[in-house]
Amino acid sequence: MSNSADPFALRNNFNLLLSPLPGQMRPVDGLRAISILLVLAIHCVWILAVFDEGAARFFYQAPFWLNWVFNGELGVDVFFVISGFLISSILMSEYQSSGNIRFGHFYKRRFMRLMPAYLLAMGFGLLLLPNKEYIWSNLLYINNLLPASTHFMPWTWSLAIEEQFYFLFPLLLLWILRRRSVRFLAVVMTVAVVASLLIRYLVIKHHQLPLPICWYENACEGFFDVIDHIYVKPWTRFGSFLPGIFAAYFHVYHPEALRNCFRRSGPLIAWLSFFYMSFRHLFTIAIGFLLISSLYCEYGFCGWLARGLSARWLYPIGQLAYSTYLFHPFVIGALYGALFQLAAELPTLQKIAIATVVGVPLSLLIATAVYLFVERPFMNMRGGRRREVLAMPVSS
Repeated sequence: MSNSADPFALRNNFNLLLSPLPGQMRPVDGLRAISILLVLAIHCVWILAVFDEGAARFFYQAPFWLNWVFNGELGVDVFFVISGFLISSILMSEYQSSGNIRFGHFYKRRFMRLMPAYLLAMGFGLLLLPNKEYIWSNLLYINNLLPASTHFMPWTWSLAIEEQFYFLFPLLLLWILRRRSVRFLAVVMTVAVVASLLIRYLVIKHHQLPLPICWYENACEGFFDVIDHIYVKPWTRFGSFLPGIFAAYFHVYHPEALRNCFRRSGPLIAWLSFFYMSFRHLFTIAIGFLLISSLYCEYGFCGWLARGLSARWLYPIGQLAYSTYLFHPFVIGALYGALFQLAAELPTLQKIAIATVVGVPLSLLIATAVYLFVERPFMNMRGGRRREVLAMPVSS
């Protein structure tokens, strides 16, 4: 399906939202969709704290069957893995075919992909949010480097990390590939994995941060210290990109070896991913395993995983993830504001249920409008049919 000559053609843009292009990596889109749904779930709880100080008590005393919701912040790490994989695949493939990386072309595509919807969201923020004097930090994608208490759009710290990755990683990749070798890239990535764990440990120890992370400002001391020093900083979060980069390395340079590996031991490798999920620091490695196994393994559990992630209903949600990420806090925040004005006596769980049942579909509906009239037209203007890469659309 090619783009219409008119980038704003509504029917064409709607078809692109619903119908995958040939060669689309459907399991990746499904993984993105599941991640944004998880983040929507946790934010339906987390944003409640803006209106109700008692939300912290609910958070920590919630019934066990809601535990999966409170782990929804791991969706951030999933999107970092996806971005590491997709961006690295594009850059490595380009270098493999041409011996170079066109930085101007790459950054132009990133700008046109991300900024139009982002500027629209910042316009909403100027009308609805405090700390307007710090909007410049969002424009420069350095808002995560400022104190958390000053953030203009607090949930966009993850987008800043994504942009910092987009800016630095292509330069590092080209330097390695030109002056060393493809094999040396794998060595650098291995060293980076160890460094990421060591950096997190040293930051936690130096600042004496209270762990596990306290998610609510009024629930414990040191909330902003944890956010400022470890949660939103690129030097403590870059480790989540590395499994995606590893997966891209094998996907681009050793696809046949991957196919042979999964033919022999695919189910064992995939089930091993669930073992890794038992440990937070290894969670992103598990996601990397699942991502690559869903692309290369066709039988047993892996085949079921690939088919599940490739479900047709997940594809549009995956395409809407970026706009949903940008606009859902406005929607959910407005719903809670109305609930506390009109029905403050409702139990906490009922407020959360209303915010979820109404807020999630409404967020997706608004995201659809932004996609059709803003995102997709500017994507069409870039020309070509390269694989679209979404920035990380979530944060906690």
